[in-house]
Amino acid sequence: MASAEVYFLNWEKAGLITPLRLPKGRRRYKKEDIEKLLGMIEEKPKPTVVLYAKLSTKKQEEYLKNQIRRLEEYAKSQGWQYEVISEIASTVE
Repeated sequence: MASAEVYFLNWEKAGLITPLRLPKGRRRYKKEDIEKLLGMIEEKPKPTVVLYAKLSTKKQEEYLKNQIRRLEEYAKSQGWQYEVISEIASTVE
Protein backbone atom coordinates (compact mmCIF):
# COMPACT_ATOMS: atom_id res chain seq x y z
CA MET A 1 0.00 0.00 0.00
CA ALA A 2 1.39 3.42 -0.96
CA SER A 3 2.19 5.83 1.87
CA ALA A 4 -0.49 8.34 0.79
CA GLU A 5 -3.12 5.62 1.03
CA VAL A 6 -2.11 4.94 4.64
CA TYR A 7 -2.68 8.61 5.48
CA PHE A 8 -6.06 8.57 3.77
CA LEU A 9 -7.14 5.45 5.66
CA ASN A 10 -5.97 6.91 8.99
CA TRP A 11 -7.83 10.16 8.28
CA GLU A 12 -10.92 8.14 7.38
CA LYS A 13 -10.71 6.10 10.61
CA ALA A 14 -10.36 9.34 12.58
CA GLY A 15 -13.48 10.73 10.89
CA LEU A 16 -11.59 13.56 9.20
CA ILE A 17 -12.38 12.53 5.64
CA THR A 18 -15.17 10.55 3.98
CA PRO A 19 -14.49 8.62 0.79
CA LEU A 20 -16.80 8.00 -2.11
CA ARG A 21 -17.12 4.24 -2.45
CA LEU A 22 -17.00 2.78 -5.93
CA PRO A 23 -19.00 -0.37 -6.81
CA LYS A 24 -16.01 -2.71 -6.26
CA GLY A 25 -15.19 -1.16 -2.88
CA ARG A 26 -12.42 1.19 -4.00
CA ARG A 27 -12.25 4.57 -2.32
CA ARG A 28 -12.12 7.99 -3.95
CA TYR A 29 -11.43 11.16 -1.96
CA LYS A 30 -12.29 14.75 -2.83
CA LYS A 31 -9.24 16.82 -3.67
CA GLU A 32 -10.60 19.71 -1.59
CA ASP A 33 -10.92 17.50 1.51
CA ILE A 34 -7.31 16.35 1.23
CA GLU A 35 -6.04 19.88 0.63
CA LYS A 36 -7.90 21.11 3.74
CA LEU A 37 -6.29 18.39 5.86
CA LEU A 38 -2.86 19.26 4.49
CA GLY A 39 -3.42 22.94 5.26
CA MET A 40 -3.33 23.94 1.62
CA ILE A 41 -6.80 25.47 1.78
CA GLU A 42 -8.03 27.62 4.63
CA GLU A 43 -11.60 27.01 5.64
CA LYS A 44 -13.61 30.17 5.58
CA PRO A 45 -15.63 30.75 8.72
CA LYS A 46 -19.32 30.29 8.18
CA PRO A 47 -21.23 33.55 8.29
CA THR A 48 -23.81 34.20 10.96
CA VAL A 49 -27.34 34.25 9.61
CA VAL A 50 -30.25 36.15 11.10
CA LEU A 51 -33.45 34.28 11.87
CA TYR A 52 -36.35 36.71 11.86
CA ALA A 53 -39.75 35.91 13.30
CA LYS A 54 -42.65 38.32 13.61
CA LEU A 55 -46.28 38.15 14.63
CA SER A 56 -48.84 40.89 14.80
CA THR A 57 -50.50 40.38 18.20
CA LYS A 58 -49.57 39.38 21.73
CA LYS A 59 -52.23 36.62 21.55
CA GLN A 60 -50.03 34.80 19.02
CA GLU A 61 -46.98 34.67 21.31
CA GLU A 62 -47.05 30.86 21.46
CA TYR A 63 -46.98 30.75 17.65
CA LEU A 64 -43.91 33.00 17.75
CA LYS A 65 -42.10 30.53 20.01
CA ASN A 66 -42.94 27.68 17.63
CA GLN A 67 -41.81 29.73 14.64
CA ILE A 68 -38.48 30.47 16.31
CA ARG A 69 -38.03 26.81 17.28
CA ARG A 70 -38.59 25.69 13.67
CA LEU A 71 -36.19 28.32 12.34
CA GLU A 72 -33.53 27.26 14.86
CA GLU A 73 -33.96 23.58 14.01
CA TYR A 74 -33.46 24.33 10.33
CA ALA A 75 -30.42 26.53 10.97
CA LYS A 76 -28.86 23.81 13.13
CA SER A 77 -29.54 21.17 10.46
CA GLN A 78 -27.63 23.35 7.97
CA GLY A 79 -24.74 23.86 10.39
CA TRP A 80 -25.29 27.61 10.45
CA GLN A 81 -24.29 30.01 13.17
CA TYR A 82 -27.29 32.21 13.85
CA GLU A 83 -28.89 34.89 15.91
CA VAL A 84 -32.61 35.32 16.44
CA ILE A 85 -34.53 38.54 16.07
CA SER A 86 -38.21 38.42 16.90
CA GLU A 87 -40.97 40.90 17.47
CA ILE A 88 -44.65 41.17 18.10
CA ALA A 89 -45.85 44.25 16.31
CA SER A 90 -48.85 45.30 14.33
CA THR A 91 -48.28 46.21 10.70
CA VAL A 92 -51.33 48.47 10.79
CA GLU A 93 -50.51 52.03 11.79
